[in-house]
Amino acid sequence: MKITYVKNYAELSELASRSIIQSVQEKPNLLFCAATGGSPTGMYTQMHQAHVANPSLFSDMRTIKMDEWGIIPSEHPDSCESYLKKHLLGPLEISDDRYFSFDTNLKEYQAECDRVQAYIEQEGPMDICILGLGKNGHIAFNEPGEYLQASFHKAILAESTIQHDPALSQGAEPAFGLCVGMEGILQAKKIIFLITGKGKQEAFKTIMEKKITTHCPASFLWMHPNVECYVDQEAI
Repeated sequence: MKITYVKNYAELSELASRSIIQSVQEKPNLLFCAATGGSPTGMYTQMHQAHVANPSLFSDMRTIKMDEWGIIPSEHPDSCESYLKKHLLGPLEISDDRYFSFDTNLKEYQAECDRVQAYIEQEGPMDICILGLGKNGHIAFNEPGEYLQASFHKAILAESTIQHDPALSQGAEPAFGLCVGMEGILQAKKIIFLITGKGKQEAFKTIMEKKITTHCPASFLWMHPNVECYVDQEAI
């Protein structure tokens, strides 16, 4: 893991965006696995500015959604789908034929997971995978536990993850999400790992112990040969 300490969120966003732009210039139709949340928002803003300056820059890039909350519909303003439309798909003018999505409200969860996994196996490996760090050390919705899932799967969410939105725990079953598994993440050609935001200090400290454990899924990134980790010093 190549760790770069930056002075603030703005610098983190700029450097991460610059890395993505370089990769897109080298392979215009690369497959981009997009994370959501506060960590990548500034990076997506920087990418949009690059798109304004060069409208053809992202014209062939393909995007796959990394994960999605259960219970809330895709059109809900707090959904990952809504986030990506606002911060990435719309600003970069990524057409529907270059965006692969999935729905958590189809109820046939396993069939939907199988469909996404088949796409990853057919079109992958992903060229770039964006990851943020959960307060408990999760990446995507791969939560700490006795074991981790390899394939795209339905994940039961930890309490610290549910705090994102109280509505997530109001269903008839435990709060969940659908997400790319550890195999898809670790097979990505390049991972951009963004560590920023409140409450990440303990998780970052655990990662830096370099002990690979299922109780900190992010620790598995030490096993990947091409991880660019940007650490916001204001956050840790």
